[in-house]
Amino acid sequence: MVNKDLFKNVQIGSLETIAKELSRLREYSEQNNINEVNKYVNSLLSNPEFWVLCYESIKSNPGVNSPGGSSLNGKAKIMDGIDLEFFHKLSINIPRGKFNFGPIRKVNIPKPQGNLRPLGITDSRDKIVQKGIAVILEELSEHRFLDCSFGFRRGRSCHDAITYIKKKVPSGMWAIEGDISKCFDRFNHKRIVSLIQKKYVSHQVFIDLIYKALKTRIISIDSSFINKIGTPQGSVVSPILCNIYLHELDVFINESEMLDKFRNAKSATANPKFKALLSVSKEENEKAESIRKSQGKLKYWKFFHKLRVTKLKFAERNNIPRVIFKGSNRRIAYVRYADDFVIFLWGTKNDCLEIKKLVKNFLKGNLDLNLSEEKSRITFLKKEKANFLGFQIWQSPAKILSKKSDVNPYGEICRVKMNSKFRGASMRIPRIRITFSMNDVLRKLVDKGLVRYKAGKFFPTSYKSILQYDIANIVSYNRAVFRGLANYYGFAHNWYDAKTLYNYFGLYCTAMTIAHKTKSKVPEVFKKYGPELTIIDSSNKIIASFGVLSNSKFKRNVRNSHISFSQVTNMEQLLLANLKVAKKHLIK
Repeated sequence: MVNKDLFKNVQIGSLETIAKELSRLREYSEQNNINEVNKYVNSLLSNPEFWVLCYESIKSNPGVNSPGGSSLNGKAKIMDGIDLEFFHKLSINIPRGKFNFGPIRKVNIPKPQGNLRPLGITDSRDKIVQKGIAVILEELSEHRFLDCSFGFRRGRSCHDAITYIKKKVPSGMWAIEGDISKCFDRFNHKRIVSLIQKKYVSHQVFIDLIYKALKTRIISIDSSFINKIGTPQGSVVSPILCNIYLHELDVFINESEMLDKFRNAKSATANPKFKALLSVSKEENEKAESIRKSQGKLKYWKFFHKLRVTKLKFAERNNIPRVIFKGSNRRIAYVRYADDFVIFLWGTKNDCLEIKKLVKNFLKGNLDLNLSEEKSRITFLKKEKANFLGFQIWQSPAKILSKKSDVNPYGEICRVKMNSKFRGASMRIPRIRITFSMNDVLRKLVDKGLVRYKAGKFFPTSYKSILQYDIANIVSYNRAVFRGLANYYGFAHNWYDAKTLYNYFGLYCTAMTIAHKTKSKVPEVFKKYGPELTIIDSSNKIIASFGVLSNSKFKRNVRNSHISFSQVTNMEQLLLANLKVAKKHLIK
């Protein structure tokens, strides 16, 4: 077993020193001082305390002790038995180039679409070295990454990507949905290592260490081969290598001369014809005044309402725009999450085809990656919905707000009658809407047994996979799953559907599961445990409660929570992330 006292003593004396070295490493990287960068990289590699801290940062991660490739050879390398001597040997062997990674165990995980995703499981002790590589690369690259890059970065979750779209893309006509085919499996080792050596760090031992991490023997039950292309999904170092590689794509879309014509849009100005059309003439004012004197203020404001709506419809019918564009108004906005990206375009479909071709050629020519033709598509947001991170992105229609209580061109308020408080009728400007499909989420829950489908409708049902657990654990588990879904999809504009998912499907699924376990009926469950399914122990202490979400509480919690669910984009990962009492019963 590990000597915890020794590690504790090392941490007290080393944490501040290591933090300063990492800070200086980042500082010299920002200055592009490669010689000083190499100096500090060498210092970190030869410092046993750095490797101790790398171990401390991953030792509690789930799956860290999963058997790697060495287990298939009968020589499993696990965390147990590690002492300070192990880290001293690392700090000597790595700078001398004598460290070699063990084989990686390959397993295939089913995808929701029916295909298989290859996953590489590294030996536990090799993960310490991979973590060290990842820490150094993160310090060297994080300051270079653009604001449009999300995924595999601290504080850059799915919700941050959605928030970025809401802020940067108020409206848009077209969306190019991009998906890189087998991104991790297609990494060109020579290109990514030469890229790191040229722009980030040239310390030869560190470069060789990255090569060794990439060119590892991969073994399974029936095969064994040297990895010549790609980086295994599941490796500690794969995410940062992915971001470094695809950062070149971010720079190309945001800064390349080939796309300059899509970034030089000129601001629009108000159309004087539209402004003159909506202005109130002297004759119209006189007529309105006579109506006020003879029929009162309510009829007076209704006259202005009808007049303004008529003018707005006239402008729409005769194609009189609100604004005039000066020159080209083509613009693009880009956001990437891991290997999925979306390019929003104000332009034509031909512009979309041109941009897609340029991106495809750049990926193939510069990064040796392929743009998936099946998953990459061009979407006209006024008629269709683009898909990104489980959300649907579309453009709301332009229409006239023509309610009877929707006019007051002068902003006046009549305090005699409450129903005579009006706002000016206006043309609603098209905006980007980010929603989620309730039916798609419920279909996935049907597959997992949490919801049933009958006669074209969805209904909550008893969740049989957790019947063997006590009632408190049933409530806690279902609450975690449905609250995770509600928090994730609560960032959408149709957040009320996410609340319904929790308050109706989650609550009644839990009640029906308890009724199934206790062989009673649902009304009896609510009568015994209350409307929020509160479980109390023998000492009258609340040990579990499902609860319900009010509008204000739900929206406040969603705004303030970027929790672990935010990086979960499919049902399998979400259920696995929350499964604490029945982890092995959902995902086979």
